[in-house]
Amino acid sequence: MVRQKAVVVLLLVVLCYILGLVTAFYFPRQLGAVLTTVLQGKIRPFVVSRNFNETIGYVTDRKPGPALNGNASYLGEYAGQTSYGLITVQIPQHYPAGAPLDGDAIKKVESISYPAFLKFLQDRSAKPLVIWVHGYRLSFPVSTAYCAEIARDLDIDANVVTFDWASSESVLAYTRDVQQVPQSTQHLVSLLETINNEVKPGKIIIIAHSLGCRLACLALQKLYENPSTRNLKLDHVVFLAPNVDREEFNQNFKSGLQALVKRLTIYVASDDNVLLLGKLLYNVDSIGLPEQFSPDTNLDEIQTFLYYEKQLPGKIDLVDVSFSKKDFLRKHRLFLERPVMEDLFWLIHDDYPAAKRHLLKYKGTHNPTDYWVIPP
Repeated sequence: MVRQKAVVVLLLVVLCYILGLVTAFYFPRQLGAVLTTVLQGKIRPFVVSRNFNETIGYVTDRKPGPALNGNASYLGEYAGQTSYGLITVQIPQHYPAGAPLDGDAIKKVESISYPAFLKFLQDRSAKPLVIWVHGYRLSFPVSTAYCAEIARDLDIDANVVTFDWASSESVLAYTRDVQQVPQSTQHLVSLLETINNEVKPGKIIIIAHSLGCRLACLALQKLYENPSTRNLKLDHVVFLAPNVDREEFNQNFKSGLQALVKRLTIYVASDDNVLLLGKLLYNVDSIGLPEQFSPDTNLDEIQTFLYYEKQLPGKIDLVDVSFSKKDFLRKHRLFLERPVMEDLFWLIHDDYPAAKRHLLKYKGTHNPTDYWVIPP
């Protein structure tokens, strides 16, 4: 009886091996995805193996609120000027990557003067500088918590600053936040000018999410239009589920991105319901959505990439994270996904091009593209 079971198991193993060979012959991309997934931990296990005790800088144009337990606070109202400060973050080693931070992780929020903030940046100028720009409706505590989570999950020796613009904190106030973006743009422009002229870090990286991508685009265009700031160069600009109107991008933003950014990386998901709702409710034809279907491919993201590539040839990598299935909102909050943070680590820490990162290249179009897929 034992021998019979052993023979059956052996036959099943042989059958699986034969099916694997057939799969490799007819479906090389699928096999590549499997192998990439299997070998994932052998490249770099994405585990933060230390207690995270760091200080993050913040720049905000919100109105100050009352102190809460000795910590500075800010309201969902525009102040017309910027405030500066430092956030002390402590996260224990066992905290899982990608998990939302609780209130205990933010130990202190301290408002400081502009000269003190500038000194904070200058003292760390040897490190890469990462600037986080949040999307719509986030409060100051939530946007800073997301920034702290990104800093911890990236786990690189970088100086991290959150640019906290005065979003409304209401899910029903999208139009108000869209109108706020141009007002906050000048404050991001001033921050980038200061960084370029007085801090001069080794690398400058912007990571923007959703409506924050439009704010970043506006700021870069203003910098490009000013002859005195055209020398600014950003090593990486990362757009996560960008909520930027297609026509506006085409007419106003291409030149700034082309001139000031060395590499633009865009993360998208085909089932981003938040962007789809934005199109339905507010008629925002976001560049994070497909332009049209084509006989060349049946993937929505390919249509998005072909549009981007046409606007900024040779400067864009588009990374599809659709295989990472999460809840309704998390499909839009791509920065919460562990595979995205792992890919950002290789991009920012080592300047690895997409071909050297842990991605699969899509080869379903007639012409070669820089469209990549994070494997499941």
